[in-house]
Amino acid sequence: MVTESSNAGSQVGSTPIPVASNRVYISNLSFNATEEELSEFLSSYNVKSVLIPSQTIRGFRKSTVRPLGIAYAEFETGDETVRVIQELNGTQFKERVLKIKPYVPYSPCAAEKRPNRGTKGAKNQQSEVPEELRIVQADDAFLEEEMTVVAEPQVKVNSTSQQVPLSEDTVYCAYLPGKVTDVELREFFKDYEPQDIYVFRSNGTRRGIYFHRCFTAALVTLGNPEFLLNAISNLRKQKLMGKRVTLRVARLSKIQEVQRAAVKKLEEENLRLQADQPQVGPSEPVAAN
Repeated sequence: MVTESSNAGSQVGSTPIPVASNRVYISNLSFNATEEELSEFLSSYNVKSVLIPSQTIRGFRKSTVRPLGIAYAEFETGDETVRVIQELNGTQFKERVLKIKPYVPYSPCAAEKRPNRGTKGAKNQQSEVPEELRIVQADDAFLEEEMTVVAEPQVKVNSTSQQVPLSEDTVYCAYLPGKVTDVELREFFKDYEPQDIYVFRSNGTRRGIYFHRCFTAALVTLGNPEFLLNAISNLRKQKLMGKRVTLRVARLSKIQEVQRAAVKKLEEENLRLQADQPQVGPSEPVAAN
């Protein structure tokens, strides 16, 4: 018979935990738990980001959003990840006993190695763990800057990590409060001479499993490249408008994407203003008496 948390913790302590990344998968989570509450619960382990996936159930009159009872969390180091599994697996959070294990990215090769048990066995095997696999398959970079991610069961994740060009002076801010503006962000980064600030929002409108129903993010360009890492290190420990946010070095591709969107929006507004102006025709000559 398997005992609960205390023995499990000692067993984990004696056997090294294979950790492929700095992320953990949390199950048996209370449906009433929020990302802010779970982030506060994990705050002593230097948690970077917390994600609670939810599903939109569309009805005749209205749609309801229901969490899936699972979560993902990313930490600063692999050591913190091991500590979380050792110390918090089997503990209670909001009257539910948490089950915490290392996050294992979906591998198509591993899925192909499963023994074929025939048509009936394959159907049973598929029905046993479809939901968890769908979430893990959805996006190996679930904490990247994609605004809305919909789970796709057949999507294959590229396991080869590629070097992504990063900015030298711009911070990417994720999980921002929904009502944040450039005014609050400029005050938040005031010690680092903020220059350009782009705030962008996205609402989930497609069917499926939504990682964020409403996503607010921003790009903040600092006055000096030397401020970049220092700003991220210091400000990620603080709260913006009472909420913990995620800060990291911005990708050049994201900066270019947001700048193009801003230019396009400005052009559309100029065209609209020109269309709203009254058209003045050429003046007609006055007939002589």
